[in-house]
Amino acid sequence: MTKEKYIYRCENALGKGVYKGTTLQQKAFEQIFGEDFYEQEEWRPIPVRDNKIKRHSNIGEICGFKDLRQAFKWFTKKELKMLKRLGFPLKKIKVSKITAVGETQVLAIR
Repeated sequence: MTKEKYIYRCENALGKGVYKGTTLQQKAFEQIFGEDFYEQEEWRPIPVRDNKIKRHSNIGEICGFKDLRQAFKWFTKKELKMLKRLGFPLKKIKVSKITAVGETQVLAIR
């Protein structure tokens, strides 16, 4: 029997995450959270800049967090409350495979 795998992720009811949204969504988030919401590389690096992943995400992979500690380092409590109000709550989701575990995030396949 295989152990079920879970990650934490901010996503909407359609399974769309915060970062790979439409340009309109990104502009809205930048207006709400500030223009640097997507550019805070020091604690929100893209996977290729995460020291333990060091590659881009592949087609079919999603980004998330291995535990709540990673999630709370990535998003502030205020941001999480606002994301929840906007329909992107932080939730625990089941995945079929965790493909990379980084310092700040994980990559997985649903």
